[in-house]
Amino acid sequence: MTSTLLAAFLLAGATSSFSPGPNNLMVMTSSAKFGLGPTVPHCIGITVGFPLMVFIVGLGLGELFVAYPAISTVMRYGAAAYFLWMAYHMLGITIGPATGRERPMRTYEAALFQWINPKAWAMAVSFVALFVPPGPDRIANLALLALGCGVFGALSSSTWMIFGRGLIVFLARTGLEKYLGVILAGLMLCAVVLFLI
Repeated sequence: MTSTLLAAFLLAGATSSFSPGPNNLMVMTSSAKFGLGPTVPHCIGITVGFPLMVFIVGLGLGELFVAYPAISTVMRYGAAAYFLWMAYHMLGITIGPATGRERPMRTYEAALFQWINPKAWAMAVSFVALFVPPGPDRIANLALLALGCGVFGALSSSTWMIFGRGLIVFLARTGLEKYLGVILAGLMLCAVVLFLI
């Protein structure tokens, strides 16, 4: 990877990784509800799962989506339905210990979620197309790209996880904690709108 491509990746990677999306909003929600420690496995799943997805896409799977764009459309609407379901269930979230079957996402679940995450697909396919030039060093460049995605994933997940705890502190201090579920559901709805358009 040339210095020009590396600089372009750092800019694009930072912008896309830290912007609101399914992974970041889910980590923020988990941290707000369950705390920092229990959310760490979720972050690890993203940090491992997305780079692995980028590497596999770079090996050729991304071409399937170019050849059959209808697959991408089906996945996008499937993910939208999943997030609408999550938003509905978030309406009842309150500050306090988890009850019933509530639990943070496990590492393998977060890793597998990348395969139905429309933002992850868009990033993986575009990153491979833009930053992995053809040639004898393609696999090495692809591995470097996946490593970079892992670093950005860890940094953005951690940032949004801390933001989730900060949100709880803010709501508790202002007496608005009863609106936590509504706020989180609203953020999920915004994510749905963003990746549908």
